[in-house]
Amino acid sequence: LHSYQEKEEKLKASYTAEFTIRRIESQLNRYLAESDLMKRLLESDYEINEEQFSILSEMMQDDAHVIKVHELAQDGIVSMVYPVSGNEEAIGLDMLQHPARKKEANLAKESGEYTIAGPFELAQGGTGVLLFNPIYITDDTNRSSFWGFSILVINWELFLEEIHMDRLEEASFEYRIWKKDMTTGEKITIAQSSSHMSSNTLEVSCTVPNDTWYFEIIPHTGWVTVKQQALVFLVAVSIAVLATAICYLMLHRKQR
Repeated sequence: LHSYQEKEEKLKASYTAEFTIRRIESQLNRYLAESDLMKRLLESDYEINEEQFSILSEMMQDDAHVIKVHELAQDGIVSMVYPVSGNEEAIGLDMLQHPARKKEANLAKESGEYTIAGPFELAQGGTGVLLFNPIYITDDTNRSSFWGFSILVINWELFLEEIHMDRLEEASFEYRIWKKDMTTGEKITIAQSSSHMSSNTLEVSCTVPNDTWYFEIIPHTGWVTVKQQALVFLVAVSIAVLATAICYLMLHRKQR
């Protein structure tokens, strides 16, 4: 009964973990669609100046300001930023050489798929993640060459609030989402519940573009609650007592 109960709870937890990761990915794709506008314009050989970039970025800015900064990085070097105020330090950063960004930036460049970097402390201040969206331009001979990146800087705290990660705790789950640092191999926590994580968690690996995220999850009460354990113990004791009584009566009758 314990084994069956634990199996059922782990199936529910596994589904919850995978569904949560897909919800995070789906929301990131929603913001990535805005980055794709810049990408499509540049890939269609349209030149964007700073004024046009600022106007387009302002139009794409979300009401909750989850998108903290829009950036364009030609040849991997950040050349345009919106808003400029407070983000001056980001201008001139070479993403393909930056110690904390180069692994994800080069991966996006080589794969042609968007890549998520972070969360980490930003040069502009605060914690966020970077979405590297690689841009390739095709010439007259149909050969494509790397132009650079359209980059979104996401305010990670606001993003997690927006997708209601707190509902996992309301559903009585403890959780931690983490990934491995591409350079050091160390664990980077992406999100976690406020409570202390118990042992014996279920770990679910989830594939995201150019990376793997790991989701550790366990119900607050464990896989089998104390109430359920007590019930099983009571049933087991009752069966044992009943079996003993039957054996005693049978032996007593045999002796008579």
